[in-house]
Order: sequence, then C-alpha cells, then structure tokens
Amino acid sequence: MGASNAGVPVAEAATAISIEALVGARIAEARRKAGLTVRDLAATLKMPHTTLNNYETGRRPIPLDRLAQIAGALRRPPASFLVESAEEADLIASFAGSVEKCLQVKLVLAALDEEGP
Repeated sequence: MGASNAGVPVAEAATAISIEALVGARIAEARRKAGLTVRDLAATLKMPHTTLNNYETGRRPIPLDRLAQIAGALRRPPASFLVESAEEADLIASFAGSVEKCLQVKLVLAALDEEGP
C-alpha cells in the first residue's frame, strides 16, 4: 500500500495506517505538488523542519490550528487533507472559494438523483 492510500476507503485506511499518517501523506503530496521541500514549507510556517516532517510521517498529531496554517501556506482548503484519496483532495481544492462551482455541482447532483438508476 502506497503512502497516499489513493482509492482506499477511509475505514480501511484508518485500519492500515493512522489518521495522522493519512493527513500527513496528503500534506506531503500537496507540498511536493507546490514544488516545496520540507525545509521550504517549514521556513514559511516558521516551524522546525523536524516538526513538519513528523506531521508528514504521522509520528506527531497535527492540531487543527496548525493544519489550517499548513493548508493556507499550500493554498488548499484544510478539508482537502482529510479525505481518503488524492482525487478527492484535488476536487475539494478545485471548489474552494467558488460558491458558483459548488452550486453548479449541487444542481448536477440533484438532477442525477432525480433520474434514478
């Protein structure tokens, strides 16, 4: 099983690895996508790089205020670090800050519910 647990349901992922490790893997993935090293992001956040590394590896639980700070530095919503797959994380990030996109998706989902199987 890879570090990102892409496609693994949350319940199974939580059994296989801790929620701290799952969130940490999402943070590491977003950091790499942003082209940052652990030291770069830690310097931006004004924290020791060892602390950030411990968050990313799941060795240390991440307080919610720290998760919000990390998410802000990576320009992603905190919720994108709490989902089970990288695809879901990217989807959440693509909707962040866009009420119009959210309403459009809500409309499409309502239409799909009306169609039935």
